[in-house]
Amino acid sequence: MNLTYRYSAIQFTHWASSTGAAVFATTYLLDKGIHSGVVGVLLALAGICSCLTQPVLASFADRTEKFVLTQMMIIMSALCGVCFILQLIPGIPVMLMAVFYMVGIWSSDTMVPLLNSISVAYNDAGYFVNYGAARGVGAVASAMSSLIVGWVIVKFGITWMLILLLAVRLGSVIVLVGFPQIEQSRLLVREEQKSLSIYEFFIHYRWYCISLLGIAFLGMFHAMTENYLIVIMNALGGNSSHVGIALFIEGAVAAPAIFFYYKIRKLSSDTNLLKVAAVSFLIKAVGFYFAGNITTVYLLEVLQISSYALLAPAQVYYAKEKVKANDMIKGQAFMTAAYALGCSAGNFAGGQLLNWGVSAMLGAGIVMALAGTVLVFVTVTKKDAENCRKLTKIL
Repeated sequence: MNLTYRYSAIQFTHWASSTGAAVFATTYLLDKGIHSGVVGVLLALAGICSCLTQPVLASFADRTEKFVLTQMMIIMSALCGVCFILQLIPGIPVMLMAVFYMVGIWSSDTMVPLLNSISVAYNDAGYFVNYGAARGVGAVASAMSSLIVGWVIVKFGITWMLILLLAVRLGSVIVLVGFPQIEQSRLLVREEQKSLSIYEFFIHYRWYCISLLGIAFLGMFHAMTENYLIVIMNALGGNSSHVGIALFIEGAVAAPAIFFYYKIRKLSSDTNLLKVAAVSFLIKAVGFYFAGNITTVYLLEVLQISSYALLAPAQVYYAKEKVKANDMIKGQAFMTAAYALGCSAGNFAGGQLLNWGVSAMLGAGIVMALAGTVLVFVTVTKKDAENCRKLTKIL
C-alpha cells in the first residue's frame, strides 16, 4: 500500500504551520512589545526544551512494545493547536502569550524526529513511503507559508497569523488520525540488537555524536539569520513582506532539490552531500555579512538549494546509515535535537548580538558556519565501533 500521499499531507501541514510560527516568531513577539534580548532568550528556551525532550520521547518510542509514533504526533499537534487558541483570548498578559507561543514552537520542533521516523517505520512494515518526495512537499509548504503568512501580517495584522496557523495544525491532526495501525517492528531480538540506553548510545556512536556538533553549528547560523531576518531586512529598508518573499525564494529553490533527493543521492554519498551543504552555509554566511541591499539577500537565498535543501534529507539518511535499526528513532532524535540546540543557541546569540548591531550578528554567523563546516568535514566519514555492548561493559 502506498502511503506517500498521506505522509506528504502530514509533511505539508506540519511544515506549513511550523515554518510560519518559527520564522515569524521574532516579528510576532516584537510586535507585542517584547525586547529583542528577551525574544532571543524565549526562542532559545523553546529550542533547549525540544532538545531535552526529543531523545526522551524517542527512547520511549524505541523501547515500547506498541507502535506509538502516530499517537504521539497527534498529542503534540493538538497541544500546538491549543497554544494558538489560548493566545487568542482577549486580555491575555503579553508574557503569558509569549510563553504559549514558545510552547507551540517547542511542540512543533519535538515532532520532527517522530515525523521522520514514521516514514522508516511504515516502510519497514511493508508500506511504501517516498520520504524525499514527501519532504519536498513539506518544503513547498514552508515556502508557501512564508509568503502567505508574511502577506497576512502586513494586510490583516498579526492575530490572523495565529488563526491561519491554527487551521493548518488542525489539518495535521485530521491526517494523522487516518493512518493505518501497524505492529512495532521489534519483537524478540538478540542482546546486541536491543535498543541502547541514551548513555550507551553516546558511548557507541561517538563519531556520530561528534558530527552532530557540526550540524548544531550550522543550525545555529541558519536559525539566527532566519529568525532575525526581519531585523536584517529592516536595516536594509525592508519589512515583513520582504521577509516573506525571501523565505518564499528559499522554499521555492529548495523544494525540487528535496523532492528529487533520492535521485541526487545516487550521484553522490549522503556524507559528501552533507559537506556540500556545509560549504554552502559558509558561503551564505559570508554573503550575508557583505550584503548591501535587499536584492542581494534575495540572491543569497538561492543558496538554499545546496545548503538546507541538501542538509534536511541528507541528515535523515545519514542517521539511518550510521545508527542501527533498533536505535533508529533515537538516532533521528539526536540529529534533530542537535540541529534544534544549534537553533536555540543561534536564537539566543542573535538576540544578544543585536545589542552591538546587525553587523556583529552577521560576523558571528560566519564563525558559526565555519565551525560547522570544519566539524562536518572531519567527522562524517568516521566509523564507530561495531560491538557496543562489549564497549559499554569495558567502560
